[in-house]
Amino acid sequence: MRNVLRCRRGSAAFATVVAMIPLIGALALGGEAGSWYVTQQRAQNAADAAAYSGALQVACGTSCTGTVDSRGKQSAAQNTFCNSGDTSYPGSKCSTSLPSNVSQNVQIASLASWGGTAGTYVQATVSQTQPAYLAKVLGLSTVTVGAIAVAKLNQVAPNPPCVLALSGSLSFQGSPNINAQNCGMFSDSQASNALDFTGGGMTLTGPLSAAGGCSGSTTFCSKAFLYSPPVQNPYTALDGALTTLCGANPSLPTKCGLPVCTGSGLVAYTAATPCTNDSLHITSNGAITLNGAGSTCTPTTSFCVYFISGTLKITGTPTISGTATFILLPGATINNQGNAVITIAGPSTAPSSLPAALQSSASLFQYMSMYDASAAAVQFGGNTNINLTGTIYAPSAAVTFQGNPTINMGSGQGSCGQLIAASVAFNGNATLDSSGCPTQVQVKNPPQYVQLVK
Repeated sequence: MRNVLRCRRGSAAFATVVAMIPLIGALALGGEAGSWYVTQQRAQNAADAAAYSGALQVACGTSCTGTVDSRGKQSAAQNTFCNSGDTSYPGSKCSTSLPSNVSQNVQIASLASWGGTAGTYVQATVSQTQPAYLAKVLGLSTVTVGAIAVAKLNQVAPNPPCVLALSGSLSFQGSPNINAQNCGMFSDSQASNALDFTGGGMTLTGPLSAAGGCSGSTTFCSKAFLYSPPVQNPYTALDGALTTLCGANPSLPTKCGLPVCTGSGLVAYTAATPCTNDSLHITSNGAITLNGAGSTCTPTTSFCVYFISGTLKITGTPTISGTATFILLPGATINNQGNAVITIAGPSTAPSSLPAALQSSASLFQYMSMYDASAAAVQFGGNTNINLTGTIYAPSAAVTFQGNPTINMGSGQGSCGQLIAASVAFNGNATLDSSGCPTQVQVKNPPQYVQLVK
């Protein structure tokens, strides 16, 4: 008996069993904490996607449907996080019935500052509350695991776009000379060739951006900001006003209800002559002044507005120049068969005399030298000899600069014009010059990009 009591065989095993009890508990608790970590990582992914998508919605503005809140919550839902009963977003991966005592919360907030810095921010807060199991020994009945993400909307400043392709590509072929240092160039196309370079002989200064990709020269593509939020069309309201004037689907070419101007030359739209130059044929070989003394505007008028319908045919060799705005109605074209030189500068103020349907959008004509509402392709260069300074707006037309034309973006009034068209091509030795633009130029709707800051 004494020998039995003194025997120590198995004592180590017994001690090991006793020690394993808390060790197994610690390992189990660690495993539960590991599940919290996995949930937190999933929540962070959902928060990042929600904040980023919300900021993209801010950048897109009225061009995109939905709200910041709905866009952010949709992205969170696509990452398995939804508020209770709010699981019907497109692409949602949320369960319509969570396990007992499990709940999720998604909150999207727009902020005017973050971290003490003013700006445009979107914050997403994502969390999941679930029962505690072994953690109950620590006094926890439930555990809330969450994540916060903050996205900032930035502008590519001070280089907003003075050239904007609304739906097609922004392309370069041959050896064009592009000086967009004081502005910038952007394509809203989401195609892989939103920016398209053919040949490498061009010179380029200034930023290039696109909502899509870039094809061609890697030298230029590597310097571009790609897959950026689209830039809003700053003249959408003008298109709506023109539809009110001309109708939604007019027979082309249309005069939009305006009477035809009388006479053999260009006639400005004024209170006394509210008309359109319809299928006008100019054969003059002299100078034609568009504004001030000698024009059809009164001598005290600083600039004129000319409506063009049908085909403006020019077979002489006139020099047409002045401060004016040409409005080409749907279906209108300019056919310069002679050697006319047309030089038009956009006015520094909005016109005071317009048809009633356009008066509410008069301010959009400031600095605009041409509004081409026609879908016909437009080519500058070759024998066209058309030089425009200020804004050229052709929302439905493919605009090409071919040969040796020069487009000056500086309006001469301390501002910068814009070239906005369905698509824009610079071929041959075409030149874009923004040297007349202010260094810190701010044109309408500069390009923006979204950055996660938390």
